[in-house]
Amino acid sequence: MNELLSIILKDTYSLSQLKHRLRILKSNLLKTFFGGENQNLSLTAQDLNWLKSLPSSFYQKFTKDNVYQILGGLEKGIPDLPTLTMYLTFEPDDATMSQIGSVARKTFNSPSLILDIKLDLKLIAGAALVWKGVYRDYSLRSKIESRKAEIFEGFKKFLR
Repeated sequence: MNELLSIILKDTYSLSQLKHRLRILKSNLLKTFFGGENQNLSLTAQDLNWLKSLPSSFYQKFTKDNVYQILGGLEKGIPDLPTLTMYLTFEPDDATMSQIGSVARKTFNSPSLILDIKLDLKLIAGAALVWKGVYRDYSLRSKIESRKAEIFEGFKKFLR
């Protein structure tokens, strides 16, 4: 199971991307083994390219008898992945997510690290992170808050 998850995580960096890719993988495998249409799931060219990028050895692990068991195991393993929650002021595109994810995995020395991206429009020029339950704000907002009195005194000088 870890081997399959490692293959998926090779170029999957965010929690939402991981869940999406598991959904399209499931849909694709169920169609392969049991036929039918891909209902309620429209595959983009990017999704199809990702499915094609998976090695044939990956697909050979699945049979019609074990597909539900393996996919269920992969889904159950998501909460056990090391997760870094990032609060950003924007929703990163795939290229940006890859860059952030690569740096985060190197920084935290964790090839299976997954990013849980959340929007916080109150942040200014930076990010806030939650790692192992500890929240750290590395944005300009926190710097301003920590020096609020000093900044206010500076403005008072100009108002006199």
